[in-house]
Order: sequence, then structure tokens, then C-alpha cells
Amino acid sequence: MPANESTPLRGGGRTAARRWFHSRALQLGLAAVIVASVALTVFYSTRSVDEGVAHSSSSSSSSSSSSSASASASASTSSITSSNSSHGNAAQSDAWRCGTNKFDAGYVKLRNKKDDKYFYWYIESSRDAATAPLVLWLTGGPGASSMAALLTENGPCTVNEDLTTTPNPYAWTNEANVIWLDQPTGVGFSYTTSPEDDRDKDEEDVGANIYWFLHGFLEKHPELVGRDFFVTGESYGGHYVPGAAHYIWKQQKLDKTQATANETTALRLNLKGIAIGNGHTDPLVQYEHVVDMAFNQYNVSLLDAEQVDQMRKDQVECIELTKQCQADRANASLCVEAQQCWAAKLIVPFAGANRITYDIRKECTSPHSFGKMITVCGFDMPYVIKYLGLEPVRRMLNVETPSWVEVSLDVMQSFVASGDWSLGYQTYVADMLNDGVRVLIYAGDADLVCNWSGNRAWTLALEWQGKDGFNAATDRPFITRDPVVKDSPQVEAGVVRTFGGFTFLRLFNAGHMVPSDQPAVALEMINKFLRNEAL
Repeated sequence: MPANESTPLRGGGRTAARRWFHSRALQLGLAAVIVASVALTVFYSTRSVDEGVAHSSSSSSSSSSSSSASASASASTSSITSSNSSHGNAAQSDAWRCGTNKFDAGYVKLRNKKDDKYFYWYIESSRDAATAPLVLWLTGGPGASSMAALLTENGPCTVNEDLTTTPNPYAWTNEANVIWLDQPTGVGFSYTTSPEDDRDKDEEDVGANIYWFLHGFLEKHPELVGRDFFVTGESYGGHYVPGAAHYIWKQQKLDKTQATANETTALRLNLKGIAIGNGHTDPLVQYEHVVDMAFNQYNVSLLDAEQVDQMRKDQVECIELTKQCQADRANASLCVEAQQCWAAKLIVPFAGANRITYDIRKECTSPHSFGKMITVCGFDMPYVIKYLGLEPVRRMLNVETPSWVEVSLDVMQSFVASGDWSLGYQTYVADMLNDGVRVLIYAGDADLVCNWSGNRAWTLALEWQGKDGFNAATDRPFITRDPVVKDSPQVEAGVVRTFGGFTFLRLFNAGHMVPSDQPAVALEMINKFLRNEAL
């Protein structure tokens, strides 16, 4: 049943809970070393790492004791990790294998960096790998590993309590060849032996690194040269995806004009589109719409009237600080203040409702300790963590590091302090749209952190050549069927608006991670997008 646009406010006695959470947030804000951790309570109160758990990969790379030792030396102390382990039946059989598709996992050494090695898990399409498009998936954070998405959202398997796996019939590999990539350096199984020389901090770094990763990856997989190519992701992927795709798009433009000189550096992929789920893309617009979730379609009481009034006032301050950060990115303390304003004044007040911020339909029943510094709700993925520590899994994936960094707080801190968090990357989206690159922005409407209303607002505000047509387009029901179940009934799964290669899709009964909450709908959505069919 379609959800209503909004429901009336309802009060609630949440004073004690609000005081506790607010006090906790302030304590965190005083610790400069983990200045980005308030952000983590938001983006990673979205489940086991909202969207950032990483796993290993199996590729033609070989592991060595020297590389493991050096990786260990460079491991971040402010991160959540999993270590080697063996575990019962799963480790003694093949029940830990993830699906039956052909795959490759391991490392690509980045040519543009001193000694950075990016870890990937590439899985071929189960339909027609020889002709299927290539999809790159980037989990957000910043600082979260894409392996979590593979094992809990859109990969070919999920992990059970006994560390065996169950096939996922709604894997995005049904019709596409997919790379799940751990980035930036220090996230998941990706590492460097010279962290001070190679610290990443913004989308220029992200774009360049992914561009050169793809060069190395295509050397391993020349059969993919010339394929249709899509960059996808969620949450802080609203920065990563346009950042990476725009860098690739820009470099390919240069390659076309300097074909002779740049022939050896041309990236031979056919960039067709980008897709972002519940993304953080245009903070100046999105911050205005955080409070909209107080009037949600699920009849969940999140704020009382007094809190709503206060949040409307606070958003003005947060937007002004964000503008100042954008104008003076060298001022790290200002940029941190802008990000913390969003977290403390626009997100933390919702905590008193005792709901999981990535899915307001769910109550917070078991808070989870995030390292030694933070307690959040909905952040718990023990099976994935243990699975990626299994020795046979590590061997299968050619892992070179001693542990898996689920979330790197160092990476998050760098991206916040550099001002990257507070920047908007919607202009990158406009550049690509104007050149014929297709764009899908989708959002589960139960997510609080990067809500559907804010995402819809920035798509309507976007300055591009098709703006008038897009804004005049009619919102239509998104009608779909289960692509796996034969003769399944039609379902009204959301509301869609599209024009000129630009699509915004609001999805019902889904939170921050749409492929987890609505796997059949998400698969049908991405398949249609890849095939350039109307949603």
C-alpha cells in the first residue's frame, strides 16, 4: 500500500533519552582525535555499519608475509576491525563459499600513489558475463567498506550465524558483472605501507584513485574493455559516485582530444550512468529537509512541536556554517563545526524517539558499542565480521592484511576536516547529465539520515539543461514485479519522476539500504536502469 506523504506530529516523553544521547554527542565532540565520530553515529547507526562493512576478495594476487606485516604496521588504531579466526563447521567445509558465480578478488596497486593497494571482489554475471555491463559499487561512510553491501545487500550470498552462506536470489550479479571496491586507502582490506604520504581526504583523491584502480583492473580483465560501465553506491556514495564518475568522464574527454598523446592512459570503458541510493550529495539543500521526517508516512512520532520549531532554527545555523566551510576549506575547525552542527542539531534530536536512524520503522532495542567511544543502535554485524576472519575465506580472497577494517575513523576524520563532507557534488551530476550520462537517484522513504525528501529536493533544484522538463514531469507510481518469481503480482513499490535521462525514485517500505529492505524491487530497479528501460 502506498505510504501517505505525511502524518500529524505527536508528542512524546523522551526527555531523559534526549539528555543522554545529547550528552554523549557532546562528549564525543570534545575528543579531537575522533572528531568525525559524531558523523559515524549517524551514517553508521544505519545498521552494521550503515553501509560500510567490507569483505575480502579472491584474485590472482598472491599474499606474502612481508606485505601482511607492512599492512599491519599501517593499520589504523581508530577503526573497527575483524581478525583471523576459525569457526566451527563453516571453516571445515565449503559452506562458506559465496554463491556459484565465477569471481576474482585481490588487489590492484595504484599507479598514482606511492604504495597503495586497493582490494576488490569482482563477481561475474550469472546470465551472460561475456556481454553484461560492468557495475562498480562504492559503499559510503566516508570510511566504510563495500564488503558489507556484498554480504548483506546486493551480493550473491548472505552470511548465517554459523558462518555458512545462503544464496541471494536478488543479487545484482543476476544481470551485471559487479565490482565491490574497498576505498579509500585504509578501508576494508585496502592498505598502504606509507599512510602519511598517501592520506586521502576528498573526491579529487577518490576520483583519481578509482580511475587508476580501473586501469589496473582492466589489465587483469581485458575481456571487459569497451563494456557499458555504471558507477553505483549509497549514503556517502552521494559524494563518492559523482566524484569518481566525473573524474572518469573528464579524463575520457581529455583522452578524446589528445588521443595520440594519451593513448596508453585512456580508460577503455563506456560510462553510461550513475546510481545513488539515499545519498549525501547536496548538503545545502538536504539540510533544509531533515526536519521533514517529523511528518512521516509511517505514523512514527519522532519529534514534538517544540523540537520541530528548534530544528527549523538550527538548520539555518548549520546551513550557514556549511556555506562558510565551502568558502574556506582550509579552515579545518570550521568544517568540522559545520558537520557536527548537522549531526548534533539535525540528527541527534531524533534519538529520543528510540528509533533506528536508518529505518524509522524499527525500534532501537539493542544498542551496540562502536569501538570504545560510541554506543549506537542498529550497528551490529557480527556474522559478517567473523566470516571475513575465516582463514579459508581469506585465502579464497587473497587477503594480504591481518584484519578487515569495517570502518576507518581516520578516513572519516580526514574527509570531514578537509571540508569534503560539507561540499556539494550535484554540479558533477549536472555536467554528466548534460553530456548524456544517465542518472538514477533512489531513496528508501524510512531513512532518516539521508532522507527521501532531501534527495527529491536537490534533484528538483539541480541546474542542468533539462531542469524545466524534469520539474514539470509528472510523478508516477513505480509498478514492478518480483523479477525472480514467475507470474508474481504487480506491486506499487514507490513513486518515480523521470526526464531526459534523469530519474528520481522514492521507494516505499525501505530504509537507508534499499537492497536489504526491498531486494526484489531493488533488483528490478537496477536491471531496468542498466537496460535503459523506463522505470
